[in-house]
Amino acid sequence: MHIPEGQYNLKEFCRVIFDSPERVLEGYHGQRIKAFLYLSDDGWRDYLDEHYETEDLGGITKFVGKYRNRKGAEQPAKFYAGQYKDDLRMVLTAETEEAIRQALRPVSEHSDCLSPMPIMTEDFQTMNEIVLSTYDDMRISEFKSKRVPSLADARTRPDVDREIEYKGADGRDRLDEFRDEYGVVPTRIQYEHENVSIRIDTSGKFTLETVNKESFNILFDLLSEVVVNVLELLDVANQIKFEKREVVPGNLKVQVPEVSSGEIDFDQQVSLMQAENFIKGTKNSDDLNFSFTDVTKQAGSLDFSAQVTDENRGSLFNVSATEESMRIVPKHDCSFPSLVEFYLAVIQLLDGGAEMRLYESQSAA
Repeated sequence: MHIPEGQYNLKEFCRVIFDSPERVLEGYHGQRIKAFLYLSDDGWRDYLDEHYETEDLGGITKFVGKYRNRKGAEQPAKFYAGQYKDDLRMVLTAETEEAIRQALRPVSEHSDCLSPMPIMTEDFQTMNEIVLSTYDDMRISEFKSKRVPSLADARTRPDVDREIEYKGADGRDRLDEFRDEYGVVPTRIQYEHENVSIRIDTSGKFTLETVNKESFNILFDLLSEVVVNVLELLDVANQIKFEKREVVPGNLKVQVPEVSSGEIDFDQQVSLMQAENFIKGTKNSDDLNFSFTDVTKQAGSLDFSAQVTDENRGSLFNVSATEESMRIVPKHDCSFPSLVEFYLAVIQLLDGGAEMRLYESQSAA
C-alpha cells in the first residue's frame, strides 16, 4: 500500500485507506485490503525488528518482507500493524496471497509472541447475524459450513459429520436451508452488497474487496463482538504452562516443578476415526505443523493419547482424550501461540464447538 508519511493510530490509518483508495492501492493488481488479527504478547515488536525492515508511523508499525513472484524475481511486500486492543494486533495489507504466504505467514509460524486470532464458531454465528440484521438486502455469494450439533439441529441424519461449500447468488437462502436440513453452520462467508463486498472466516482473516468506510465499519463492528472471548482464550493459553518454582525447606533451595494443564471440552462425542482424521488433517494442512508421537489409541469408549510437537517452535505437550474432552499437559517451551494454534486446529478439523479452558494446577511440593 502507498501510505503518505504521518503519525497514525489504527482508526486514523484506516481512514487514510478508505478516503483515498485509488492512491493507496495504485499499482496493486488486486484492489482489496486484507486484515489479519493476531494475539500478541511482550516481544512482538522485537520479533518484527529481527525479521523485517520496520518503520514507526506513530501507533502503526510498517514492516517490509521479501517474496519471490511468479517469475522468480524478489520483491518487497508491505504490511502495517496497529493495536486494536491490548494483546490484539491488526495487520493490514494489499499484497497478493502468494506474497502473504511467503512474507507474512512466517510472522506467526515461528514466533512465541504472536499467533493468529481464532474466532469461536458460536461467535462467528453472532457476527453473521449482525451483518444480516443490519443489511436486509445483503447477499451471501459463497460460504463454507460445518456440522456443529450444539448450534443447530438437523432433520436429516443428525449423527453424520458434514462440511458443505457452496457458491451461488442464493447463498443466503441456501445457508438457512442447509442449517435446517443438515445442522451445519458457517465458518467462512462472502457477503455482497451494493456498497460492500467482504469475506470473513474463523481463522481471523477479513478480506475487504470493496475498500470504503462502510466495509471498515463492518470490520470493526464485528471485531467488537468477538474481542472479549478471544482475549479470554489468550488468558487461558497463557496459564497452561510448565515451570519450576524455587522453594526453601530449611536451609535447602529446591526447584519444584509446577504444571498447569488445560482441557478442550468437545461439543459432541469424538470417535477414534475422528481422532485419526484429525491427526491426518494436521499433517496435510499447509497452515499447521504439528506432529504426533507415542500415540496410543483404543476404540469403543475412546482412549487416545499422544505427545504433540509444534515443529515450528519446538513446543512439546501431551494430550489424552476421551469421547468427551482432551486434556493438554505442557512439557517443554509451551508458549501460548502453540496452544492457540492447536485449539484452532481442533475447531477447524475435529469439533467446531469445542471450548478450551484451564483444567488444574499441580505442584510436586
